[in-house]
Amino acid sequence: MKRPLAAGESMAKVEQTDGRRLRGDRARAQILARAVTISSTEGLEGLSIGRVAAEAGVGKGNIQVLFGDKEALQLATLDSAAELYRTNVIVPAMEQPTPLKRLLALVDGWFCFVEQRTLPGGCFVNAVSNEYRARPGRIRDRINAHRAATRERFRNLIREAVEVGELRPEVDVDQLVFELVACQAAANVAALMNDRDEFIRAWRMSLDRVRMGVTASI
Repeated sequence: MKRPLAAGESMAKVEQTDGRRLRGDRARAQILARAVTISSTEGLEGLSIGRVAAEAGVGKGNIQVLFGDKEALQLATLDSAAELYRTNVIVPAMEQPTPLKRLLALVDGWFCFVEQRTLPGGCFVNAVSNEYRARPGRIRDRINAHRAATRERFRNLIREAVEVGELRPEVDVDQLVFELVACQAAANVAALMNDRDEFIRAWRMSLDRVRMGVTASI
């Protein structure tokens, strides 16, 4: 649906502006898709405007116009990878009918996401957390925000499951969150090192750890 014309504005000018915006959106998506793939295995520091331009098939000037500098491109890449995970795992999990089912789907979905190599480097946030663990700055702050969101999502679902009687009231919420995140960290390394036994063990442990807290009536 086209927006209303402003005073003195022609339809041709509006269509030209909208077409330019559409081309810009397509170029941005194309650039970010390539940037996410590169940095999934080589880290955010592996990104350079020249390399991304060459592999995405766009001019360096286009990247500079759309993103500005390298750090802005890195931040946009991080957010794009997080959005990919949200679309593939979080959204479907949150469509489940109860807190416990949402929690189990969220746990299961992460392992499926990594196992299927949706991104070649597995869990993007896990990878860049190691990369930037000792590098203060805007990128590290953004990574920490994504890490905090993951923990808070688990925490809220566990608390909701306790409140509706799906999990026992004595469940230690913070401990369970810690164990789920720790299993993910270990599993991501195992997946990348082709250690399937350890990956499956972490997957089963995560699901079993949640089920240990399920009330007898479930």
